[in-house]
Amino acid sequence: MKRYSQNIWKAASVICSVAFLLMSCSKDFLEKRPLASVDATNFFRSASDLRIFVNGFYPRLAPQYNTQGGTGTVTGGNSNLALDANSDVMIVQTTITNNLYRWGVASVAAETNSNWNNGYSAIRSDNYFLYYANLNAEKSAAANHYLGEGYFFRAWDYFKLLKEFGGVPLITQLLTDSDVDKLFAPRASREDVAKQIISDLDSAISRLYWKGEGEAATAGRINKESALALKARVALYEGTWEYYHSKKGTPFAVGGKTGVDFLNLVAPAVETIMTRQGTKLYTAGGDKTIAYNQLFAQKDASNIDGVFLYKVYDASKLTLSHNFFFKILDSGPSITDHLTDIYLNIDGTPQSIAGAYTKSLDELGATLDPRFRQTIWNPSRGPLNQLPGRGGDGDPFRYPVIASQAPYTSIGFTSTGYRNFKGAVLAQEATRGETDDILIRYEEALLNFAEAKAILGTLTQGDIDRSVNVIRARVGMSPMSITAGTGFTYKEEYGFELTALPIVNEVRRERMVELALEGFRLDDLKRWAVFDKVINGYQPKGAKLQEWLDYFNRTPAQVTLDNGTDAALYSQIRKDGYRKNEFKLTVDGNVSAFPSGRMNPWFNLVDFKPGGRGLFIEPARDYLSAVPMQEVKLYQANKATLSQNPGWN
Repeated sequence: MKRYSQNIWKAASVICSVAFLLMSCSKDFLEKRPLASVDATNFFRSASDLRIFVNGFYPRLAPQYNTQGGTGTVTGGNSNLALDANSDVMIVQTTITNNLYRWGVASVAAETNSNWNNGYSAIRSDNYFLYYANLNAEKSAAANHYLGEGYFFRAWDYFKLLKEFGGVPLITQLLTDSDVDKLFAPRASREDVAKQIISDLDSAISRLYWKGEGEAATAGRINKESALALKARVALYEGTWEYYHSKKGTPFAVGGKTGVDFLNLVAPAVETIMTRQGTKLYTAGGDKTIAYNQLFAQKDASNIDGVFLYKVYDASKLTLSHNFFFKILDSGPSITDHLTDIYLNIDGTPQSIAGAYTKSLDELGATLDPRFRQTIWNPSRGPLNQLPGRGGDGDPFRYPVIASQAPYTSIGFTSTGYRNFKGAVLAQEATRGETDDILIRYEEALLNFAEAKAILGTLTQGDIDRSVNVIRARVGMSPMSITAGTGFTYKEEYGFELTALPIVNEVRRERMVELALEGFRLDDLKRWAVFDKVINGYQPKGAKLQEWLDYFNRTPAQVTLDNGTDAALYSQIRKDGYRKNEFKLTVDGNVSAFPSGRMNPWFNLVDFKPGGRGLFIEPARDYLSAVPMQEVKLYQANKATLSQNPGWN
């Protein structure tokens, strides 16, 4: 395996590189120590040695914030990483989502894939660490904890490969270029890869401290809770993949496997967390109107209930930090109807969506699950630049900008009208961001627990009360009952399972709402075996266009009144402080709508006009990426075989 065998590390250079990295990272990992002349035989002995080395693995965990660079502005190439962008629930302005628009795409595998290469590079370093740490390290609880972190990272790295490629070659030993038979081992089944991940997580769990204790008292460090939660995540992922792909007979089914063995691992892992965590979640001091939203805007997650693993940033040690501050600006990522439409009314009944779309954003915010208003911007919050703590940042409108028009081209636009508001940073930290990046939290584990038990048919009302209803209570959403969903109509196009019991779909809906925009969407669609059902033919839709036309477009007579002195006659946009008349929306010019009245963000493309083909992925191919041909050829050159994924040549 080329990327595994190339450049076998020299310990001194690796460790020094790690130490250098740490000087510019987080506020709690900054122990510096001279490493003038070290190698694997005299390093990896003390807990401090292990900590210094494993600290270098932590940058792999940060998925959400870009580190600032360049101009440090939205248009300077520093837009936030919208984790569900380029899925069905979030698009980017008017740019077609290429990974979901694959009409006529040839089934020819790419020569290389950086995710494969980087994955095995990371695993090589994991194996290096685990080999020498197991061989040399002192027998102490502190050293044992850092060894547990090493197992966690190897599980994390193999899980990323599993999700993209399915079964991959399993290498868990420290190899050299002479280990040809092991370097060119055939692909293990996805079942065996998942079992190895679970085994590594069990090794981590047995060694790690709980959050706040021992070595895990350091802010941002991996802990026992995060390993247990990741075990539940992996077990649910593989269990449901095998369960649904087997039931539907897809090319991605695992022969003779139903996923039940993995599904049975979920509840015990989560119940171990429950025993310690109970019902404790972040509640913002009991303020149900911000508890969900502000969970993702914490500068210190070390004492936030339910936050298990998070990335720490210290702007005082960085010239430019992250830019999460910009997340709620109209900088590109645009939420679609596939998220907004699945929210329940606050009483637990489904929305009525048929024919002409009449609901305003504020009406939805007042009547739907409270997490809607805490996830999606509502105009009743007032102009963006008047938000508390933002220092005048943002445009002067209470509605998102939905089209690029001078002089507001620099701030971008939200093409569906649905602007993200989740995790709004209500403080001035534009390029000096210190908001912690939440990676693993309790709510996900609780939902994994409920989903696994619902599929297995063992979910009870008591189980719902200690999982889903704990989550709902902190925002004031009506509790779920075991009979939830009875009589509801489910549509596969949103990601629901037509043959499942209603409670399975309601737990699935809860996951869509609670974990919205956190990067789970495409993985979920693939493991549920509904990826093609959701994507194929889909034309993203936005909010009610007329609401924006009424706000932004004024008659000449109204402009005259707005330039007058009688405030009682002002339009809403004038009351919001906008005095000019330079911004105008033109139907079928810079904006357009479907016959239902909902915005059509991609109206200039034939496939996304009414009657057009919409998005498309190849059902027998695009659930997994191709194994890169460079690796296939390398195996062939060494008289070995690396098999290709279904549908790829």
